[in-house]
Amino acid sequence: MTKMVRKQLFITTEQNRKLKERAAATGFSEGELIRDGIDLKLAQEPEEQRAWRDIVDETVAKLSGAWAERENLDEEMREIRRRWNRRSLLLGKKSPFLRKKSK
Repeated sequence: MTKMVRKQLFITTEQNRKLKERAAATGFSEGELIRDGIDLKLAQEPEEQRAWRDIVDETVAKLSGAWAERENLDEEMREIRRRWNRRSLLLGKKSPFLRKKSK
């Protein structure tokens, strides 16, 4: 059995009435119903987070094929890396794309 922690809380008289009715009707204890309700509420994704996730998913879906139709992808990637290397050298930083020359 999971370790339990005692909590005291206030509920309205209406909530108390409905809780007792549901417990009697289902055969579950009031505590089980309360714990299940807490689990349900905690499992719900907050509206802001859900909206942000939807925006990210939509953006990723739009961008997922952005490079698919390019025929010279290798050449374009080499050019991008060359620009990063040049920028890194100008800033005095080591570029992650610079390869060590083998002897």
